[in-house]
Amino acid sequence: MQTIFIIKKYRMKLSIGKTATGEDFFLRNNIVAEIYEALNEGSHLLLSAPRRVGKTSIIHYIKDNPTEEYYCVYVDTEDVTDSQTFFKVLLKAIFDIENKSRYQKSIERAGKTIKGFFDKIDTVDIGGFFSIDFNGKDDKNIDYYEKFKEFLEKVDLDNRKILLMVDEFPVTIEHIKDEQGEQAARNFLKQNRAIRQNDKYNQKIKFIYTGSIGLLSVVKKLNATADVNDILSYKLRPLTLTESLDLCHTLLKSYQIEADEKVLEYLLQDKIEWLIPFHIQLSIKEIRDLYRLEAQKVNKAFIDKAFNELILNGDIYLDHYRGRLSKVFNRDELTLVHEILKKLTENQAINEAELYDLAVKNHLENSFKNILLTLEYDGYIVENMDKKWRFYSPILKKWWSKNV
Repeated sequence: MQTIFIIKKYRMKLSIGKTATGEDFFLRNNIVAEIYEALNEGSHLLLSAPRRVGKTSIIHYIKDNPTEEYYCVYVDTEDVTDSQTFFKVLLKAIFDIENKSRYQKSIERAGKTIKGFFDKIDTVDIGGFFSIDFNGKDDKNIDYYEKFKEFLEKVDLDNRKILLMVDEFPVTIEHIKDEQGEQAARNFLKQNRAIRQNDKYNQKIKFIYTGSIGLLSVVKKLNATADVNDILSYKLRPLTLTESLDLCHTLLKSYQIEADEKVLEYLLQDKIEWLIPFHIQLSIKEIRDLYRLEAQKVNKAFIDKAFNELILNGDIYLDHYRGRLSKVFNRDELTLVHEILKKLTENQAINEAELYDLAVKNHLENSFKNILLTLEYDGYIVENMDKKWRFYSPILKKWWSKNV
């Protein structure tokens, strides 16, 4: 079955601080096509990117616009703290009426049919399991991991696959580690790997994992990288300049604002640099708000003023970056992190050796690599072609320098 993607033209509104869905989602067909290509080649995927690049919006788009080949199921496991609850939540999502209804309507809109498909799922007999109330508290003796495997053994999906998109998977691992210990977290990783590695299950289910913290940094602390090395990491790229210009024009048109393409290139290349939807939307918001106050021509001077307003007004949208640090790092690590970021605000880029000296001073040599990896995944810093570290974004750099 061939996957076909259709580009839509629509009136897009700003979507800041929430998942962009529906008409407010900026569709990049090549990204969606590459994800399906990797799945069709047999891979399970880790959707990898720093925060605010658009991972959750991508998987919500796939959920809301499924192809005929995949029954797409989205589940957020952020609040899960044990293995049994995790697999219970996955099963519940697969059988969820809303998920099934969304999939059926989407397929029917495309002129396809899935007659009898859900009957095959619903009539799976695994010891009367599905007569159990998923919200009940009388299931402590049920092994949901085994029931999940039994479901995959018995279900007939009529040559389709379940695409299970698990959001906040790394956070789930952290919660299990904190609640039940490191060995329980490692066992949980091995359970998931065993399902992914089973050839029979692979004909019926594919996983896409994503989350607000980096999976690699989490499993490294557990010495368990071998338990996730079968997952293909798909790196979600920033927008190209052409895509970024398209997004700018689309948003500005929604608010009846005109801007010359050269002026927008100045905004994107000289001011924003790191072309992710979140930063572009923040910038367009300031342009819109300033335009409503002053109604001036949008030229380079106007862009400069709007950008300065973004830094001044950025707390409500950017302070979450700072707030997350105290959740991810302990007190000693947090001291080092602040020293690293302070040094980077004072320089364009810095050799790793100089940053390592700060780790030595703080007696955190063993944690240094993982700290850099976490800061990179969190959207703070990136290693450039010269093997030097710098802030990902001038926006965050200027805001951090001013406010922290």
